[in-house]
Amino acid sequence: MNKNIFPITVLLILLLACSGNDSEKENIIETELNIVNTPTTPTTPTTPTTPTTPTTPTTPTTPTVGTQDAKAKLATENTQSSLSVDIDPTSIARYIVYEQLVRWISPKDVVGETKVTKGRLVFNESGNIIPGESIIIVDLKNLKSDSNKRDDYIKKSALESNKYPEAIFVPDTIEGLDWPFPTIGDHTFKMFGDMTVHGVIKPVEWLVQTSVVDDIVNGTAVTKFDFSYFDIEKPNLGFILILDDELRIELEFTAMVNS
Repeated sequence: MNKNIFPITVLLILLLACSGNDSEKENIIETELNIVNTPTTPTTPTTPTTPTTPTTPTTPTTPTVGTQDAKAKLATENTQSSLSVDIDPTSIARYIVYEQLVRWISPKDVVGETKVTKGRLVFNESGNIIPGESIIIVDLKNLKSDSNKRDDYIKKSALESNKYPEAIFVPDTIEGLDWPFPTIGDHTFKMFGDMTVHGVIKPVEWLVQTSVVDDIVNGTAVTKFDFSYFDIEKPNLGFILILDDELRIELEFTAMVNS
C-alpha cells in the first residue's frame, strides 16, 4: 500500500464516523477501503526500440563469362617470340693498323684476319638485346697478315693468343635499329657491350652498317681502341719505323634472321 494514502484514509474514516448516519458511513468506509486495498498495477517499463540496421548495398557481381578468354587473347596479342640474328662462321674479323717498316717506301695499313667462330644477337619482343643469349667470339690464334714474323710476334708477345685464344664480345644495348627488324634496305645502328681481349674486359662501341634482303643480312661492324686499352704490348722493333697507337677492328659478316 502506498504510504501516503494510508494516513489520509484513516483520517477520513474517523471524520465520517463522527458525523452522518451509519449506513452512509459504512458505504463511504467500504468505498475507501476498496480504494486502499486495490493493488496498484506497476507500470511496465517501455522496451527501447532496437535501431534498424541499415541495409548494406548489394555489390554488383562482376561478370565472369568470357573473362579468361579475354585475358588469354590480350596475352597473345602482347607476346611475340624472340628473334635472333645468327652470324655465319665463315664471317671475317680483322685488325688494321697504320705501319711502316724499314724496307717500305711509305707507311700503309697492315691487315690481319681470322674467323668469327660464333656470333649471335638475340632480341626480345620489344627489340631490346638479350645479353645472356647474345655473344660474338673471334679466333685470335689464327690471325694472318702478310708477314709470318708479325703474326708470330702478335701470337707470342702482343696478344699472347696461346694464353688468350679468343676475343669475346657480349652486346647489351642496340641504338638506332628499326623495329620490327627490317626485311629490306640499308640500315646503320650502334651496338654497345663488354669485350674481352688479352684477359681484359672493357666496354666497346661498334658502328654497324647492314644491307638486308628478306632474312639475309650482310654488313660490317667497326670499332677502334689503343693498344694500351686492353694492355696489349705495342711492338717496338728496330725494323718498324712507324706504328700507330690505334688498332681498328672490323667484322665483315653474313647473318640469317630467325624468328
